[in-house]
Amino acid sequence: MGEPVHRSTAFVRRACAVGTATALIGLTTGFGVMTATTAYAADAPIDTAATAPAVSGGDTSTSTAAGLPADAGTGTGTATTATSDPAPTGTPGSPTAPAPTPAPAQDAAPATAKPAATPTAEPSATPAAERSVKIDGAPRVGQKLYAATKGFTGKNYSYTWSVDGVPTDDTSSSFELTTDEIGTVIRVVVSTEVPDEFEVATLEDIKPNPTFADTTTEDEPLELSATAGEAFSRSFAVTGTKSGDVSYAIGWVDLDSAEPGQEPASQLPQGFHLDEKTGIISGSTKWATYADFTVVATSRGVSATEYVEIDVEAGAPVGVQVFTADRQQVADFVGDGSEIPKGELSGWQIDFDGSVSTFTESFRDSGDGFGYSQSVIPGGQPTVPQGGSLLVSGSPVDRFGNWVSEADGDSYPIAVTSNVASDVVRTLPEDVDTFGYGSLAVTFPHASEHRLTVRSSGFSAAFSVEVVPTATAPVATPPVVTPPVAAAPIGTAPVRTAAHGRLAYTGTDATDSLPWALGMLAAGAALVGLRFARRRAQR
Repeated sequence: MGEPVHRSTAFVRRACAVGTATALIGLTTGFGVMTATTAYAADAPIDTAATAPAVSGGDTSTSTAAGLPADAGTGTGTATTATSDPAPTGTPGSPTAPAPTPAPAQDAAPATAKPAATPTAEPSATPAAERSVKIDGAPRVGQKLYAATKGFTGKNYSYTWSVDGVPTDDTSSSFELTTDEIGTVIRVVVSTEVPDEFEVATLEDIKPNPTFADTTTEDEPLELSATAGEAFSRSFAVTGTKSGDVSYAIGWVDLDSAEPGQEPASQLPQGFHLDEKTGIISGSTKWATYADFTVVATSRGVSATEYVEIDVEAGAPVGVQVFTADRQQVADFVGDGSEIPKGELSGWQIDFDGSVSTFTESFRDSGDGFGYSQSVIPGGQPTVPQGGSLLVSGSPVDRFGNWVSEADGDSYPIAVTSNVASDVVRTLPEDVDTFGYGSLAVTFPHASEHRLTVRSSGFSAAFSVEVVPTATAPVATPPVVTPPVAAAPIGTAPVRTAAHGRLAYTGTDATDSLPWALGMLAAGAALVGLRFARRRAQR
């Protein structure tokens, strides 16, 4: 009876041993799956083809779980199979259970290796022959230079500018030129984030850029004013050049107006001069005049031009200046108005201090053109034949004898009175006024010495006129042919005249004006030219 119990006990022990081994292997293998899965999921795939052989005697042993590492704990990849305890030897009737044949060891499946990340290849620089940098922009002070690139691979550009090899703080694609860069070499280095991708460009001999404060043209010059007898000063210094590296000169507005041998500086008002180093025009003149010219600034071969007009105005009035001439002589000098006056005309100038001078003007045809001349000789006596007339024009003048105009530019009117009641003073219509706008005609019926007084703008001048008797003196004022022409007054600017004060006679003298109507424009042009030439000759 004891044997069955013994066999039963051995069998139970064997069964328990096999079950325990199986459970242990299963648990170990299960943990191994978790571990292997975590450790090797990204490595090489696991080989699941190996199986465990059958155990002899009908007993089987637990083999390694298919498709998993045999030992997750050690990571060796080899799993050891557990066996049941052997039956006790020497026990009668108890068969000896053969030990289970261990399952062949399986090499651990190679872990699934995570593919190594392929590093991104850095972009290679464009071949130097295919990329370039150049500097665009005018190489002058005040201008901007720009670095223009072509063929670069990278996108993040870096700029390094230098002047004569000395780096600057400029890191943008542009560089503004100042006077410090005049005559230097500008260099820019352009690079990108790509290794060894850079190019260099240079620009040599940066030029100055002389610039006047005012922008002018021949049609829109700089208009300046001065006053006769007062100091004048104006700077024409330019910017855009180095200090002391510029020179100044007077130039012609119109080269065709230059006379042979005449210097450009002669265009300045008399008494004015230009400092060639500073560009300052200064001086003073006693002549009321007008001048137009240019100022030319030059630096390192680069020039700039300023167009200038200076109007020198008369100073404060101190008295009245008078011009007078025989009316018939004026008519003969002007002619019929069909051509430029010929011959000579004499008259008298009475200054504000009462002094008298005799002037003579002449036009002549030299064959190559018309010539003009003038002379003024101190002394003389206004003279007219009995029954004849004098033409009188005048204006307030400054201390230099420059005629003074009203604020709007018009001439002040004049009034003439005589100490002889029979003298007749007439205002000439403009279309027959051959001596100047607003001039008056005074006719002398009686021979004697007459005293005329000319008033204008609160000033006056008086002078004597000798009326020479004639054999047959007319009782009435004889008709006088008045040549047409609205001419400027002889010796000065035109005046607008209105009679003022107590006159021996006032009225309008239009005697014989019609025959001169057709020649009015031509004669007027001639006398306007005559006045201008005379005033220049006075300088």
